[in-house]
Amino acid sequence: MNRSFEGLRGIAALFIVVHHMFCAWPHPLSANAYLAVDLFFVLSGFVISSACGPQLSNLASLRTFMIRRIGRLWPTHIATTVLALVVARHLPAFGETLALATMSQGLNVFQAGIGNAVSWSASDEMYVYLLFGAGCILMRGRTRMVVFAALALTAWALAAWIEIDRACLLQGGCLSKLVHQFGWLRCIAGFFIGALIYEFRDRLITWASHPVFQVTAFSAALFLLISADALPWSALTAPLTFGALIGALISDRGPVARILQTPAAQYLGKVSYPLYLTHGVMLPLVVSMPADVGLKQQLVTYALFLFWAFASASLLHNYVELPFRNRLNAWSQMRSHATSSQVPIR
Repeated sequence: MNRSFEGLRGIAALFIVVHHMFCAWPHPLSANAYLAVDLFFVLSGFVISSACGPQLSNLASLRTFMIRRIGRLWPTHIATTVLALVVARHLPAFGETLALATMSQGLNVFQAGIGNAVSWSASDEMYVYLLFGAGCILMRGRTRMVVFAALALTAWALAAWIEIDRACLLQGGCLSKLVHQFGWLRCIAGFFIGALIYEFRDRLITWASHPVFQVTAFSAALFLLISADALPWSALTAPLTFGALIGALISDRGPVARILQTPAAQYLGKVSYPLYLTHGVMLPLVVSMPADVGLKQQLVTYALFLFWAFASASLLHNYVELPFRNRLNAWSQMRSHATSSQVPIR
């Protein structure tokens, strides 16, 4: 396991939590942290390609892959969705319930978020996993790389075209509106850039892991997350900027890698998925707070929000995410063995 990637995932989750925490009282340092979602997508593309790509060769392996992905994402999604509906005191309509149950709420179905508003990215990833798995089964070698590159470029171009129409190049906030309707474009672009980085990993590792390049890539990513509005168009470079950072960390060595391997970063990485989802449960309460409240009330709100996010993330990780993931992984493994034992010996 690449421990640098684990820490990077945790840092990205923390950036997003802080970004949403300041929704009611915007802070310049957190205004662009929403771009950390694109870091999730690129990282997911690389990690999934590394862990699962070589094994995806037929429909049976695709079924096993998807069962494992469902076990990873669906239980925590359902748990936090139920909590969000309770907090919002909202009884979803039949169509909303079906979308939430199938994790399709982020696929250009609704104008605004339903259930847990931040879960759109998990929804999009689930279906991009399926697209990736199908691509691995149907294509090999150079053909696969060309198709993955075409998917990434097309999705990025469409996202840029939609955002240019919103004048984000002049006003900032590029990609921030591509959520409930077109967030899947961000997901496809980032994920397949990550998959391409995996395909070229052997060429990248010889020079991308150099300490100078690693520090430069990390600095560029940090600058983007903190001050993209200073150069509004720069937000559109997010997938490539984060891709460079991931390429620099492939070796799991170097000055940035050591920071990401610290116990704090590793803990954040361990609970990153439930932390990302569970903080969204309380977002309506944070967003609805008046912008003119006193400093003391702001600090109390921040403290309670962070306490909820980390405490509930720890509980969900231990009692929902891990148990259900392990059970579904074991079940998929049994099915895989049963299927292989039925193949006649030639």
